[in-house]
Amino acid sequence: MTATPKSLDEVDDDLVPVTDRDGAAPADGSAAESTPDAPSEATATTKREPLSSLPSKWRLVALAAAGGLVASLGTPPFDLFPLMFVGLGLMGWALHGARGFWRGFLVGLFWAAAGQLVVLRFVPDVILRFTSLGPGLGYLALVLLAFGQSVHWALGMGVAGLLRRRLDAPTPLALGLGVMLALMLPNIFVWSPAGLLSPWPVLVQLADVVGERGVSAMIAIIGFGVVRAAVVCADRRGWDPRAKPPLLVAGGLLALLLGYGAWALPHHRRPVTEAPTVRVALIHAAVDPIDRWQPKNWPNILSTLRNQTAQAETTGIDFSVWPEGAYPYPLPHGTNRAPRGQRQLLAGAAKSPLLFGFMARDQPERDAEGQLVTNTYNSATVVTEDRLLQPSYDKMELLWFGETVPLGDTFPWLRRTFQRSGGLIPGKELRALTIDTQDGDHVVAGVFNCYEDTLPSYGRRVFAELHPNLLVNVTNDAWFVGSEESELHVRLAAMRAIELRRDLVRAVNLGVPAWIDATGALRERNDLPLPGFLTVQASLRDGPPTLYARFGDVPLLVLLGLGIAVAWRRGSERDD
Repeated sequence: MTATPKSLDEVDDDLVPVTDRDGAAPADGSAAESTPDAPSEATATTKREPLSSLPSKWRLVALAAAGGLVASLGTPPFDLFPLMFVGLGLMGWALHGARGFWRGFLVGLFWAAAGQLVVLRFVPDVILRFTSLGPGLGYLALVLLAFGQSVHWALGMGVAGLLRRRLDAPTPLALGLGVMLALMLPNIFVWSPAGLLSPWPVLVQLADVVGERGVSAMIAIIGFGVVRAAVVCADRRGWDPRAKPPLLVAGGLLALLLGYGAWALPHHRRPVTEAPTVRVALIHAAVDPIDRWQPKNWPNILSTLRNQTAQAETTGIDFSVWPEGAYPYPLPHGTNRAPRGQRQLLAGAAKSPLLFGFMARDQPERDAEGQLVTNTYNSATVVTEDRLLQPSYDKMELLWFGETVPLGDTFPWLRRTFQRSGGLIPGKELRALTIDTQDGDHVVAGVFNCYEDTLPSYGRRVFAELHPNLLVNVTNDAWFVGSEESELHVRLAAMRAIELRRDLVRAVNLGVPAWIDATGALRERNDLPLPGFLTVQASLRDGPPTLYARFGDVPLLVLLGLGIAVAWRRGSERDD
């Protein structure tokens, strides 16, 4: 006799851990257990899948950790992209049996930590190269960083587990909401499933509607639906009608992503032939990170940058871009006059405007303890043929621990303790850098400094305040040369181009200088660890804001919340 297919909510009820007579999970959050001599009423009336009835929270943790390892194989250099879906699906299946905040917390923590132990495996080499800590402390730092980087996933899945327990939320909706919440929390290195899958542009085009976080949530729900259906059929050792609803949900969401992508790719590439274009030279001097900070090397660094810029000008360009902190000499903060003589930026035949990164210093001042402090900004500006500098854009989002102490602005004593010399401080306001080309085009550049191009909310802010027609990233990835960090960085940056529908050009020292068009596709790149330049022809786009640029993550969060509320209400009515 064949069972009648059920709705998604009913299937979800079939697969959750055993509940007590009132329909609530046991107080300790564990699945109820029965004995052969005294089967409980819940055991007799509720079907359970093997994984959802795991008796130990640590078996759920093991399942989640296995999912994290599987998902990590979807990152470079493995690039087995479908495994990202499977890995997220395994985390969802662990969440399915992890009712309660703390069980969800452990599921998210170990899923993310296991994956990041693989993704961040370059950390010990970086520590060995630039410190004297030794390999033991290097690997300890990797473990600590992996778990520290996973707290936001733990919190997101903890909330999802709480919703599962308190509101009996369907796992797909709780999982999607948990993923979005996890990606909204601050972190050191922000990464997302959607960003790591950006080499499949057709899959992530919906980011201009729901954002990088929303696409990540949809990928997780798809993966959960597939894994859930596979487990149901494996238990039956054949087709089970209960597998149909999760497969329909997963297939529908995947069809939505791919269908929208198939429409969006040609639609957003078409304006390239209509919008004005600019020829941009992305200069890279291939400067070693230690050499960069030794004053004796500064003349040679500057000479290399100027020579590469002069060579790029012979190809016919509108302007050049130097990477983050490329100009080796510090400049007074707020100055409008470019250096002259041996320290001048434009030399010889170079006449085109130059957008460049540099370090800007305030005048020394005494802090509350009477110590002399010199504040420094990580800045970018434009110099033109008249040797005048535009007001600088000062980096707003500083990298935790590398550039700033978290909460240092809120608690000044932290900054005084850990950055006695003053250190870097964030800029006070966003500022566009503008360039007028010889063809009469006006470039309004929204600048992202270093990891700022990995932050969805910051991208929305740049768009709302500056209305750029071109995105420019200046980065120094030299600290991670030879690792996968640069590839991870450029993949995440591609999501800003999609979310805002603007071309993005990236000038990177010892990383991936690239042109990414408004579909997130890498049109040009240069990975050679040698001084040189990459000339690209990017489009200047002046279209209206995308839905994501206008509304952000709120619509999808509300939709998921409403779905959970409706499911809870229906469950309450059934109980009545």
